[in-house]
Amino acid sequence: MERLVRPLALVLALAIAVSCTQSGGPRSGEPDPNGELVTNMGGEPDTIDPHKASFQNEIGAVMMVFEGLMTLDPQTLRPVPAAAAKDPEVSADGLVWKFTLRDGLKYSDGSPLTAKDFAYGFSRTCDPATAGQYAFVLFVIVGCEDWNAMDAKRASKAELDAARGRLGIKVLSEKEIQFNLREPAAYFRSIAYMWVGMPARESDVAKAGDRWTEPATYIGNGPFKLTEWRHNDKMVYERNTHYREPAKLKKWTKVMIAEGAVAFAAYRNDELDLTGVAAEQLRTVENDQELKAQAVDVGGAATFYYGFNVSRAPFNEQPVRLAFAKSFDRDAYVRDVHKLGVPAGGGFIPPGIPGFDPDDKIQSFDPAAARKLLDQASPAAREALRTLKFAYSSSAASKTRVEWVVGQWKQHLGVELGLDPVDRTAYSSMVKNVQTTPQLFLLGWIADFPDPQNWHTTVWVSKSGISSSRVGYANAEFDRLVRSADRETDPAKREATYKQAGRILSQDAPAAWLFYDASKYLKKPWVKGVVNTPVDALLGQFRLNQLYVTKKG
Repeated sequence: MERLVRPLALVLALAIAVSCTQSGGPRSGEPDPNGELVTNMGGEPDTIDPHKASFQNEIGAVMMVFEGLMTLDPQTLRPVPAAAAKDPEVSADGLVWKFTLRDGLKYSDGSPLTAKDFAYGFSRTCDPATAGQYAFVLFVIVGCEDWNAMDAKRASKAELDAARGRLGIKVLSEKEIQFNLREPAAYFRSIAYMWVGMPARESDVAKAGDRWTEPATYIGNGPFKLTEWRHNDKMVYERNTHYREPAKLKKWTKVMIAEGAVAFAAYRNDELDLTGVAAEQLRTVENDQELKAQAVDVGGAATFYYGFNVSRAPFNEQPVRLAFAKSFDRDAYVRDVHKLGVPAGGGFIPPGIPGFDPDDKIQSFDPAAARKLLDQASPAAREALRTLKFAYSSSAASKTRVEWVVGQWKQHLGVELGLDPVDRTAYSSMVKNVQTTPQLFLLGWIADFPDPQNWHTTVWVSKSGISSSRVGYANAEFDRLVRSADRETDPAKREATYKQAGRILSQDAPAAWLFYDASKYLKKPWVKGVVNTPVDALLGQFRLNQLYVTKKG
C-alpha cells in the first residue's frame, strides 16, 4: 500500500503545480504579466520634448510614451496606420492629405485624444517659440517655414498669430485632420510617424512650461507612461493600460551607465537584460559560449562621420576638408579599432537605403592626393591647423577611436591635433548650433525613415538641414538638385538626381564619411518579442507593445 500511495501523492502534487501555473504565474516561455525589462540608455537626454528632440536617446524616450498618426512596418519599413484608422486620403495633385483617427483613442490618464491634439503637436514644432531642431521636416506644410523663420521675441503677437493662421493644418472634426502641402511629397506618410507630430497635450505644456516633460505632466498616447525620472540615474516606464493594444511588459527601467565596460559587467551580472557590444568586448563574447548564444546582429541605417565646422578656419577651405577626408584608412579603422560596421566606401547614404552610391569614391583613402590638397591651404588655414583640437563625447572607447584617427592625420598629413573630451550631455548640446560646434568632431546620422530625402535634404540642404545648421554648409547646386528630387514622382529620375547631389556633397566634404553602422547586442534568454529594424531609435521601436520577458533566471 505504501508503494502505491507515494506515486499517487506525487501525481497529485504535479497536478496541483500544473494547475497553479496555468491559473497563476506564467508557464515557461510565456509573458510574465509583471515582467520588467532593464536596459541602459547611456546618459541623461538633453530633452525629451517631442517637438525639440533630435538625438537618438531623446527620440527613444519620446517613442516610449507617444504614438504618431503612422508607424513603420518592421518587416518592410513602409508607413502603416498607427493612431490613424487607415492610410491617408490624398488629393489628385498630392497637395491635400487627410488623416482619420481610430475610435476611442485615449491618453495614458484615460482622457480622450482628438485630432485637435495632433494639430497642436505639429503646429508646436512649426512655432518659432518652440525652437525645435526638427521644424524643417515640416516645411513642406503650407506656412510652416514662414512662421518658423519669424523672431518670436521681436515679432508682435498679431504678426505671430497671423502667421500661425496661415499654417496648412486644419482640424475637420474630432477624428479628422488635414494637411495642405506646398508641393507633392510622397515621403509625407513617413513624416506622419515622426516625433515632430506627437500629440502632446496643450494643457500640460501650458501648466508646467519648460518642465512639462517631468513624469507628472508627460502624458502621452503610446504603449508606456513615464512614472519616474531620477536625473542622471534612471528613467522608469510602466504599461499604459489605456493604449489600444496594451504592452506585454509591466515595467521598463532604463538606467544611465556611460561606460560600456561597466554596462557589460552589469549585463554579465544579470543587472541588465540587454546591452550593446563594443569592439573591446567582441573577443570576450566570441570566447564565451553562453554570451555568444545571446548575441544578436543588427543591420544599420546610420553613417558615422568626422564633421568639419565650415564656418571656421581651417575647414572653411574645401581642399583642407577633402584632404582630411582622404587621409585615413577606413578599412583599417573597422578592422583594427571599431571592429563593427562597414567601411564607408560610397557616399553619405549607407547600403540598404535607397540612394546608396557604391561608385562614389571621391573620399577614398589616398594619402598622396590628400597631401597635394593640403598644399593648397591658405596661410590662415595653416595657422589654424597648429592649434586644432578634436572634440568628442568623453568615454574610454571614444578616446581610443579618436586617438586612432589623430594618429592617421599625423602620419599622412603631418598635422598634430589635440584632444578635447567633453561631457556627453554637453557634447550633444554643443553640436546643435554652428556657433558652438567644434572645428572638428565625431557624429553620426541615423535615418528617420528609409528614403534619400531624409539623408540629403533633411541633413545637408542649406539653412534648414539639420547638419548644415551645425556646420554651416551651403551649396546652391546641391540644394537645387535635392529639392528637385524631393518633388520628382518618377522613382528612377528621383534616385539619379539624389545620387548626383551626393557626389557634390562628397566633393565639398563638409564631413568625412567614416563607416556605415552595423551592430551587435546581447539579449538575455528571457527577453522575447523583439523585432529589430535598421532605423530603430530604441530596441524594437515599431512594436514596443510586443516586447516581453518570461520568468528570469
